Amino acid sequence: MRWKAPVALGVAGAAVIAAGGIGLVKAGVFSNGAGDDYTPKAVANAAPAKLSIANGAAGITPDTPLVLTAPPGETIGSVTVADATAHAVSGTYSADRKTWTAQSGLRVSDAYQVTAVTTNASDNGVGVQHSSFQTTAEPDSIKFESLFPADGSTVGVGQPVVLSFSQPIHDKAAIERAMTVSSDPAQQGSWGWLSDERVDYRPAGYWKPGTKVNVTMAFDGVNLGGGKFGAKDHTVAFTIGRDQETLVNVSTDQAVVERDGQQVHSFAVSGGMPGLDTWDGTYAVIDKAADVTMDSRTAGLGDEYYDPDVKWDVHFTYSGSYVHSAPWSVGAQGHENVSHGCVGTNPADAQWFYENTLPGDVIKVVGSPRTAALGNGFNDWQLSWTDWQGKSAL
Repeated sequence: MRWKAPVALGVAGAAVIAAGGIGLVKAGVFSNGAGDDYTPKAVANAAPAKLSIANGAAGITPDTPLVLTAPPGETIGSVTVADATAHAVSGTYSADRKTWTAQSGLRVSDAYQVTAVTTNASDNGVGVQHSSFQTTAEPDSIKFESLFPADGSTVGVGQPVVLSFSQPIHDKAAIERAMTVSSDPAQQGSWGWLSDERVDYRPAGYWKPGTKVNVTMAFDGVNLGGGKFGAKDHTVAFTIGRDQETLVNVSTDQAVVERDGQQVHSFAVSGGMPGLDTWDGTYAVIDKAADVTMDSRTAGLGDEYYDPDVKWDVHFTYSGSYVHSAPWSVGAQGHENVSHGCVGTNPADAQWFYENTLPGDVIKVVGSPRTAALGNGFNDWQLSWTDWQGKSAL
C-alpha cells in the first residue's frame, strides 16, 4: 500500500514590491540656547535618503538588496524597516554612515514601512523619510507533501526528520542553510537529500532515549532557486522515547524485540514468498493502524489480493510493507515465507507488537535476497554516517 499525508507549507514564486510615496517631513532644528530669552531659529532641512527600491517598482523579489543612500554632504541616522506585526528587517551602516544596507531578507506577502532620518552637518538640517512597500507572492507555490515527525510527538530512536516537497528544489543548499536542528543532549547530525523533492535529517547514530529535538525552518523570503521563494516559517519539536529495536530474520522466520538492550518479546513470522521477498534493510517505523485495507493494486500486483480489514498493522516501507496480524498463515509462521512481502504473525503477537511500538522505532530486516531502495520509507540508516554526510548540499 502507498501512503502519503499532505502537510501544507507555502513556498511562493516571484514577488512584486509596490513602493509607496517617499516624502520629506519638514523638521526644524534649532540652535542651542538657555534662559527665558531663548528664541528658536529654523534652519534648512536635509534631503531624504534614496531608497534602492524605486517607487512603484514591479517584479522585485524578496532577496532584492534594500539599501538607503544619503545625499551628498549628509549622513544616515536612525532607520526602521518593519511590518504591521513589528517584524523588523535588520541592517548595518557603512563606516561613514553614508549607506544603510538590510542584512535580513524580506518576507513574501507582507507590507513594510520604512522610516529613515538623514542629517546635514553644515546647516544642522534633518530629513525624515517615510516610504512603504508590499511584497506579493504569486499563486504558484511549493508545499510540503509530508513532514515527519508530528509536532509534540514522542518517537523512537530511529526517527529522522523527513521533509518532502511537492516540486523539485533547485537550491538545496539554501534550504539547508535555512534550517537548524538542536537537541538536548546535543548530538551530531546532518541533512541528506534522497531526491530533488525530499531531504531528511538524522544523527550519526540512533538518538539517545529522552532527547528533546527542536527543528526550525526559517523559509520565509529565502530564495530556493527556479524563481521560488519560501513563504512561511515552521517549527517542529519532538521527544525521543525508549530505545526499542526489532530484528526480523526472514531466513529463520523469527522476530526478536529488544528494549533498552534487553529482550522483551519474540515471535514467529512469515515473510515474503520467493519473488516477493520482504525488503532487507534498517527502517524507522512510519506509522501504525489498528485496521488497514490491503489492496494488491496499490502495490502493482494486479488483483492478487484484497483484504479490507487487516489487523494490528505497523508500517515500515512506502511500498506497503507492514508487520501485521496474519491468522491465515499461522501454519507457515516460523518455517516458511508465504506472504506478498509483509511480515505476518499470529493475532496475539501482532497486537502486542502494535501496542508496544512507537513511530520511529527501529525494525531491521535480515536474511532477504533483496534490499529496499534508499527513500522507500524512513531507511536513512541503510547508509554509513560518512556516506550519509555526503548527501548534504553543504
